[in-house]
Amino acid sequence: MINPRLSEAESARIREAYLRRERNVPGDRYSVFKEENLIARQQLERKTISLLRRHGCAQLEQKRILEVGCGSGFWLRQFVQWGAKPQNLVGIDLLFDSIARGRELCPDGMSLQCGDANALDFEDESFDVVMQFTAFSSVLNQETQANLAAEICRVTKPDGLILWFDFFISNPKNPDVSGVTRRRISQLFPGYALDLDRVVLAPPIARFVALFSPSLCRLLSMLTPLCTHYLGIIKKP
Repeated sequence: MINPRLSEAESARIREAYLRRERNVPGDRYSVFKEENLIARQQLERKTISLLRRHGCAQLEQKRILEVGCGSGFWLRQFVQWGAKPQNLVGIDLLFDSIARGRELCPDGMSLQCGDANALDFEDESFDVVMQFTAFSSVLNQETQANLAAEICRVTKPDGLILWFDFFISNPKNPDVSGVTRRRISQLFPGYALDLDRVVLAPPIARFVALFSPSLCRLLSMLTPLCTHYLGIIKKP
């Protein structure tokens, strides 16, 4: 088990990093009304649905689903659109403001909790799907990262799915995050089967190209050498 002081220190650093980003990054930077973000979002939704279908998880009505680092619950709401029941969905996030926004936006019955995912308050093997969307890249401490992965594994049912989305190329201009490589994912989930695809056109390219040609931006987003994120399923044995 991770040292509680280490976990608290890393959690405090992450909270401060997010607050600093909110102060410094334009409010519409990640808005879906920006063409490059819309293209990335649509690609991600399409490929996520394809992955779930490929791994026998197309019927979501009875699936219990947890999101670690859920923010305001966007992806949990997507799962409701795809057939999951709100009462079977749980999200946890470090930031109280994000959870508060999520409680306003998410349907009744969904459980959103403010807390540290390094100590999940759930029983062993209690979720069919556990997902994380860009949570691990925010955790810089390797021990904390490994403990987070262990907690995810603990609460995932046998033969359950871990849905992973995160970038693997670090941004030298942003010291608050670090890319998570395929090798690192394998280290975090030893013995688990990985089914990872490269997705999302490199943001600097996407922002530039989308200004004059959304169609070209969509085309380039299909070229995996230009993509900077992994989307995939990590299958629990």
